[in-house]
Amino acid sequence: MRRYVFGLGSLQVLTTAIIVAAAVVLINGNSNASIIIGGGLALSSTALVMQVIEESRSQSTQHGRIALSVLLLQDLAVVPLLVIVPLLAGNSKASLLSALGIALVKAIIALLTIFIAGRLLLRPLFALISSDNGDINELPISMTLLIVLSAAWATEYFGLSLALGAFVAGVLVAETEFRTQAEESIYPFKSLLLGLFFMTVGMKIDAYEIYAQISTILTCSLALIIVKTLIITALCILFGFNKGVALHAGLLLSQGGEFAFILFGLGKETGILEENIANILLLTVTCTMALTPLLAMLGKKLSERLDKGLGKTSLQIIELGARDLTNHIIIAGFGSVGKMIALVLEAEGINYIALDVNDDIVKEETANGFPVFKGDVSQIDTLKAVGAERILALALTMNNHITIKKSLKTITSYFPDLEVIVRLKNLQNAREFYDAGATTIIPENYETGLQLGGTILKFIGISEYEINRIKGQFRSGNYVIAKRDDALSALEENESETY
Repeated sequence: MRRYVFGLGSLQVLTTAIIVAAAVVLINGNSNASIIIGGGLALSSTALVMQVIEESRSQSTQHGRIALSVLLLQDLAVVPLLVIVPLLAGNSKASLLSALGIALVKAIIALLTIFIAGRLLLRPLFALISSDNGDINELPISMTLLIVLSAAWATEYFGLSLALGAFVAGVLVAETEFRTQAEESIYPFKSLLLGLFFMTVGMKIDAYEIYAQISTILTCSLALIIVKTLIITALCILFGFNKGVALHAGLLLSQGGEFAFILFGLGKETGILEENIANILLLTVTCTMALTPLLAMLGKKLSERLDKGLGKTSLQIIELGARDLTNHIIIAGFGSVGKMIALVLEAEGINYIALDVNDDIVKEETANGFPVFKGDVSQIDTLKAVGAERILALALTMNNHITIKKSLKTITSYFPDLEVIVRLKNLQNAREFYDAGATTIIPENYETGLQLGGTILKFIGISEYEINRIKGQFRSGNYVIAKRDDALSALEENESETY
């Protein structure tokens, strides 16, 4: 995603910040204030946008990937912005270029510190905690909070800001292999603290001021949404996305962000922003953030209409949907098994594209937020459209053995090194599928039996380690233990529907 994070994301932040800052300079001529306002309004709400994406199950769609790329860069852009604010306030006589130069140097030092500390210090520390505390969760939680508070205090002590320290602490912990454990430790606090953050912002809002400035707030909110939507849409089209996806991403990211509250609050405290202007900006950001779900729904509707009017063929639609993907997974057949694979991949944040020949399934699952396209994986044109030369693996989950063999023949002819996982009912004809090009075969009946057997063993008190060992023993060598009993195959051929 680096092309979209550093390319699309950087252009979005810079373009939006420059346009907004230029407008502020034309209105009141305050260059210092224009930098804070331009940078603050260029950011979108990571918390709200990611929540909308999660609820709409669109993490693996193109507009979801665009939003994630842009938000990642915006989070990185917060670092220099938080550094610039106190510099602008403390160096009013210094030139703007000098202040920006100092900010850049401090940002570089901060990032180098993050890299060095994350690589050298935190790993041994978390390793020691993990080895000593066993199943006790209090120590990792306490250590994570200590790192956050220490980093926040250190950045404020050196003339930066508390918010920058908190951000640095997050990156520090994320640089370690214990980030998942740390995330699980602080997860119960996440929603609580986020809600507390928004409540503290809300308590600073004066209802009388909203009433007195309602026309100004609505005008600024509408202007911000339109400007950011146009900029992001144009940049997405420039990067090769179709108009529907580009407009959807533009509307999804058109609001202000929670970091704007911090930037404008710092600007007001340091005297860079007048109190009246800062309050209007905070209310504008609040208003646009409140409209995020509505803007996301509007973007989805407009995207669907635009895509229908493009007159693209099925192959062109697939190619447009996969053109930004590399190292992804292809799921051929999107029934219950294919959908379960998709859910597992989504849980780990792995990109995928699903194919199915059934129009009803494609329409239904697309409406549910899954990236499903109509296509036949046995056709070479379809494989090229999904970027088969760039994928990590392909899963064939169809029930039809003839279709699976036909697909394997095409895949092995053009992509002989591709990892292909095949779902079969059992292993009676496994050799034919291995010879046809299957890399791994998952026998449905055997796996169901293993899961049921494992559950029974768990109920009677067998340890999880022993259960996993037994499962691994059966799976090794293509379920050689199960296949040793010749009667098993005979029973499978004469399976009764009685039970």
